[in-house]
Amino acid sequence: MATITKRTDQAPHRRWQARVRRKGFPTQSKSFATKTEAEQWAREIEQTYDKGHIVDLTDARETTLREVLQRYLDEVVPNHKGSKAEGYRIRQLLGMPVAQFALANITRRAAADYRDERIKHVSGSTVTSEMNVIGRAIETARSEWGVHLVYNPFHRVRRPKANAPRDRRLEDGEEARLLHACRASRCPYLAPAVIIAIETGMRQSEIRAMKWAHIDAMRRYAVLSTTKNGESRIVPLSSRAVAAIEEMKTARQYKYQGVSLERVDGPFAHIDATVIRHAFMRARDKAGMPGLRFHDLRHEATSRLFEKGFNTMEVSSITGHKTMQMLKRYTHLRAEELAVRLG
Repeated sequence: MATITKRTDQAPHRRWQARVRRKGFPTQSKSFATKTEAEQWAREIEQTYDKGHIVDLTDARETTLREVLQRYLDEVVPNHKGSKAEGYRIRQLLGMPVAQFALANITRRAAADYRDERIKHVSGSTVTSEMNVIGRAIETARSEWGVHLVYNPFHRVRRPKANAPRDRRLEDGEEARLLHACRASRCPYLAPAVIIAIETGMRQSEIRAMKWAHIDAMRRYAVLSTTKNGESRIVPLSSRAVAAIEEMKTARQYKYQGVSLERVDGPFAHIDATVIRHAFMRARDKAGMPGLRFHDLRHEATSRLFEKGFNTMEVSSITGHKTMQMLKRYTHLRAEELAVRLG
């Protein structure tokens, strides 16, 4: 039977205590900020007892979220495709106050408080990504590491509103200014990478993952064996994109940070994502376009394909968008171009 007690001498987040006693099972107790949370927890414990399960919350009481995140980072993240970005996010989370909670003390209220505090400092999409990472780590602890929790609190709270889709496109003269700044930089790979992004709509990760063995300059296509959605695809190359790739063959005569590019298996395989991002940011700032992001070039390329007359199926096969919704999000047609077609 569950007993709910109000304790006026406790801190607000531990004001209501729920205690569940039943013969043949260990007594369970936990404190909450509200009576509703206490009652909900007690009902879930009783439902677990009704199923005949003995619940041991020792590990949940003694294991902090920080320990779970660290183990998740060490053991699980290296097997993920986006391990670098996910690892960076987790390392940030390790230093946050929420990481100090024992798992048994993380309530839905605590998860919601984390969300509401983080949204004051970062975007809604960033908060959602962080909450999803925490939720996955806790779920791994529950399902694979033997840490018992009645529920995953980060799976029970609302996510913040996502960021509005970006609609940034290159205006008249901006492409020329951007490429001029890229050519003036100390990075010989930057201008070719930007051209390929504009011409093909490839993601930066896909550009860096291209292999010389998978590029056919004569028939003008490149096979991408590694993409964000996990499927390979064949990307047709414009003559301008082919010229940009050929330009990188000349760059292979030099060394990059002590590495002979003759031994690199792709045009951009020697370039770290952080390096190319920072080089691009410096160039776009010099070109007078501080708000432009490298990923905006994918928006530009997708919109240009539609403006050239390609249909939806053709565009999605080139860009790799899996759904119409995502394809629409990356497509921003200019009104003046549509007006000309209307006649």
